[in-house]
Amino acid sequence: MRKESILNGMKASMPIMASYLGLGIACGIVLYDAGFNVLAIFLMSSLVYAGAAQFLAGSMIALGATVPSIILMVFFLNLRHVLMSASIAKYVKKKPLSYLSIFSHTLSDESFGINYSKFQKDDWTTNEALFTNLFNYSAWVVSTVLGGIIGSQVTINTLIMNYALIAMFLCMMVLQFVSKEHIIAGVVAVVLSVLLTILLKHNIALVLATIIASFVGYYIENRTVEKGVRIDD
Repeated sequence: MRKESILNGMKASMPIMASYLGLGIACGIVLYDAGFNVLAIFLMSSLVYAGAAQFLAGSMIALGATVPSIILMVFFLNLRHVLMSASIAKYVKKKPLSYLSIFSHTLSDESFGINYSKFQKDDWTTNEALFTNLFNYSAWVVSTVLGGIIGSQVTINTLIMNYALIAMFLCMMVLQFVSKEHIIAGVVAVVLSVLLTILLKHNIALVLATIIASFVGYYIENRTVEKGVRIDD
């Protein structure tokens, strides 16, 4: 059973691991250019493990931002993990603290997307979910370290990785469209992201859009459950 869980977790993780290879290398290069050595990149990826936040921190450090402002931006950027954890907690809440500690630390946007959609199909175990997290986590750490090594040897333009990041998240977003409630929340998030970015002219707009859209989806789902009819029925 353990071997089967490992294989299923690896199979589910392979598309994300492939995307992490390019993105992780790019992140490692960005961090190296910002002044991190290879060991520091390894420690940051291992202990922080937040792809977008690591890109943001590297860029802000390169621009000479203060430590408090970097910490504050990373904090707001990662607030979405509270919502993700709350959504997936019901599937793993009976597991011991040791399991929850590892699972929560290795949970990412992509791992959440895979595990949440598979848990809803009732054929996904908590061990398979954990191995999915671990494979993605390992791929990210190795890729960023590799990027740091490459960055120390050659100069590479990482602009193309911006498009790879967008493509990966579009793929993950489409996989979440399992009901009309999810589609509505996704549309709200897109519209609010554009409007708030124009109004606020700050990256915090994306965080606010995500939080508001999540509450909209939660509200709609609760209303349909109370009425006993789902939107997609």
